[in-house]
Amino acid sequence: MKINTARYGEIEIDPARIISVNEGIIGFPNFRRYIFLPFLEGSPFELFQAMDQPDLAFVVINPFAFKADYQFDLGDQDILDLQVVNKEDIQIRVIVTIPADPREMTANLQAPLIINESRLLAKQIILHDSEYTTKHKIFMGGQPVV
Repeated sequence: MKINTARYGEIEIDPARIISVNEGIIGFPNFRRYIFLPFLEGSPFELFQAMDQPDLAFVVINPFAFKADYQFDLGDQDILDLQVVNKEDIQIRVIVTIPADPREMTANLQAPLIINESRLLAKQIILHDSEYTTKHKIFMGGQPVV
């Protein structure tokens, strides 16, 4: 199957890798089908590319790559929505904002993407009453944490 992307142009993807985000991403509720694409070779970053909108892609990263002690509890409704049977099927990604100076990039630890890889379902949740922010620095003292 072919899709158009702003970053890579027209590319071939495996339809068996399409992830459904039934409630959409915050601010983008109408786009519900995504696929992970590489960002740069050897990079911990990925693109979470919307299938139906070529210019909609989020740079994401596994939060444990730069914040090893990141933790939260998944609510019962989230577990049901994602059809979680085995916790090993769950992957977590956070959306990254890259400003003009990449050393100032931040990650949204307050609204992670939870992905059930076995069911190809994802949901963005908001962590209420948490210490995490929407602008957690990925670089500390000019050096990458990743």
